[in-house]
Amino acid sequence: MGRPSREQAEAALAEVSGRVDVRRAEPAHLPVLSPLRPVLPGLRRGQVVQVDGVGALAYALMAGASAAGSWCAVVGVPEFGVPSAAAMGCEPERLLLVDEPGERWVDAVAVLLEAVDVVLVRPPARPPSPVVRRLAAVARTSGSCLLVAGEWEGAMTRVRVASSLWTGLGAGHGHLRGRRVNVVAQGRGAAGGRPRSVWVWLPGPDGSVSPAGLVSVGDVDSGVA
Repeated sequence: MGRPSREQAEAALAEVSGRVDVRRAEPAHLPVLSPLRPVLPGLRRGQVVQVDGVGALAYALMAGASAAGSWCAVVGVPEFGVPSAAAMGCEPERLLLVDEPGERWVDAVAVLLEAVDVVLVRPPARPPSPVVRRLAAVARTSGSCLLVAGEWEGAMTRVRVASSLWTGLGAGHGHLRGRRVNVVAQGRGAAGGRPRSVWVWLPGPDGSVSPAGLVSVGDVDSGVA
């Protein structure tokens, strides 16, 4: 599956800038994949979710909404893996990529928040407070969810991989087949409002997300970042 060209991404952003709204009328929460629901029942519209990096967890957080019909956008992540995201449930046909927005990344995110349901952004540096307030306000008024890879002041929910284990390697040989991870969520959007954790395959041998079959401790250390 090929990556959309820079020209295609710019054309898509221009279309969105023309206020073509590709959001669907949905309830207050956007769905997440079922293996993640024990820690994150859904992505609340208007909220900011901080994730610990751009990778499988970020892809998985978008996948539930994308599979349900939502449009998603990714800003500032030129290495975004479309095939990997698709294996988890993201629909490439409803995915807008703005690989290198440069100094205008804030404007790009603001425009996209007004047009799609989920925007994943990796800021080039820790954003100053005025930028944080501006984008949080846009997400709140537009009813979109902003996923931030990196530090974000005042994020409603923080989700991270606490530990992981790749499987498939033997005594110095073999092939990586899957990764079991302990996902931890903390904040007002987490299940029960308390730090919670769950073990999932991220990804499993087929590239998808599924329960890992391990028991997680209900409460984890409150120092989750």
